[in-house]
Amino acid sequence: MKKLLALTIALLSISNLYAQTYKVGDFYDVEGKKGVVFEVSEDGKHGTIIALTQPEGIMPWAKAMEYGSRLKDGWYIPSHKELMTLLSVHEVVNERLQEVGEKLTMHPSHFYWSTTEFNRDCVWIVCMLTGSTGGSYKKNPFNVRAVSKF
Repeated sequence: MKKLLALTIALLSISNLYAQTYKVGDFYDVEGKKGVVFEVSEDGKHGTIIALTQPEGIMPWAKAMEYGSRLKDGWYIPSHKELMTLLSVHEVVNERLQEVGEKLTMHPSHFYWSTTEFNRDCVWIVCMLTGSTGGSYKKNPFNVRAVSKF
């Protein structure tokens, strides 16, 4: 039994050494989950991807959160911090998204909802063109995009 456990641990260690590594801008396609990497760990094995799909049009925050609640397989609406990380690399990410389809890019002049509330009535939003960020009333309509960890 001890030999079997030792062999299993050794095999897992070896498989981790050869696991796929990623960098910002890479396509991610593992077990049906597809996206573009916008954040990655130092070892390149873990990170965050932006979805290759998006809902049509703009929507108020409540509807964006409803959309987010219907997502499956680890997809969710990003926090303000995650949107700021995405902002810092959005040009690289948009180049890759454009390879999949023009309509999938994050439009630079659009604001995107986060899940981070500013106060009871407002939520943090981020503009991908100017990098401006601030609180907006939840009733205002903006874009939304799903992300997922890997």
